Amino acid sequence: MGACCALALGGARAAGDVFEGLAPELVGAEFTSVLEGAELACQQDRADPELRRCTPLPGALETLAGAGVSKVEALFRDGRLALITVYFPEARFAQVLPALSARLGEGSDWSVNVRSGMAGQFSDEIRIWETDRFVLVAQQYDRRIDRSSVIYGSPREMARLLRTIESTPRGGLRDL
Repeated sequence: MGACCALALGGARAAGDVFEGLAPELVGAEFTSVLEGAELACQQDRADPELRRCTPLPGALETLAGAGVSKVEALFRDGRLALITVYFPEARFAQVLPALSARLGEGSDWSVNVRSGMAGQFSDEIRIWETDRFVLVAQQYDRRIDRSSVIYGSPREMARLLRTIESTPRGGLRDL
């Protein structure tokens, strides 16, 4: 499958913050309209021709609420923005969470306790926002002790992640 490299239309300046170019409110938007505010390099998924995976071009979408991000991926299904995954250092979670709450409201607290080898047990703060158009999950420890995430997408795309998170009751114990 061929690669597609797309640049923002109209010579717009590269958006620095992920929410400037890939705002949660854009979930469900057509590929070309998303490109109006985000500079992305995209490829068709080899396993599923309905999917297009995109990452920001160098210098674009490098922060979330002022925190540097380590990875951003936008997934388009059938030409529409379906899922955005943002990873950033866990040390920046305390900076990102208040910005999310200011933008989206408090959300539901689904914090759990995690068990991690010799580190013992500690709290994993998880916040969930659900709307008709999108679901957003902010997780302090996303499968690693040093990585946080903000993942959002259509309710359909987020269903599996929500089932995984909600399989551990609030305040329950799970492995990292």
